[in-house]
Amino acid sequence: MSELRNTAQGLIVLQGNRMEDLRDLTLQWLGRQPLHPLARTLFLVQSNGIAQWLKTSLAERGGEPGYGVCLGTDVALPARFQWQAYRSVIEAVEGPGRVPTTSPYDKSRLRWRLMRLLPEALDNPLFAPLARYLRDDDEQRK
Repeated sequence: MSELRNTAQGLIVLQGNRMEDLRDLTLQWLGRQPLHPLARTLFLVQSNGIAQWLKTSLAERGGEPGYGVCLGTDVALPARFQWQAYRSVIEAVEGPGRVPTTSPYDKSRLRWRLMRLLPEALDNPLFAPLARYLRDDDEQRK
């Protein structure tokens, strides 16, 4: 990957196929454009596994890349970040309490909606494969 040029702070979008190259570019950026010591850095990543890897590799010191510790770093998945940004914009305009804390598409909320809709959906021929899959589940673990 190419060297980073001097750029103003703000939203930085790095994309690539090799996580190690992206990490190295991130470390270059953080080295050249340090934030205030108490400012938080936000990274958007595609999975929890990559989030953990990023935090670990930003903190590595002995095997090189990294600063020895990873503090003041927030890592978010795109959907959660999008909902938080949506909430902050709406609440800035409309006032606090206008938007729920969690998204209607949050996994925990969707799970309960699906559980409520599932019994009537299983009677529909369209869901026959799902009905067959769930049929022999006496312990209701599926």
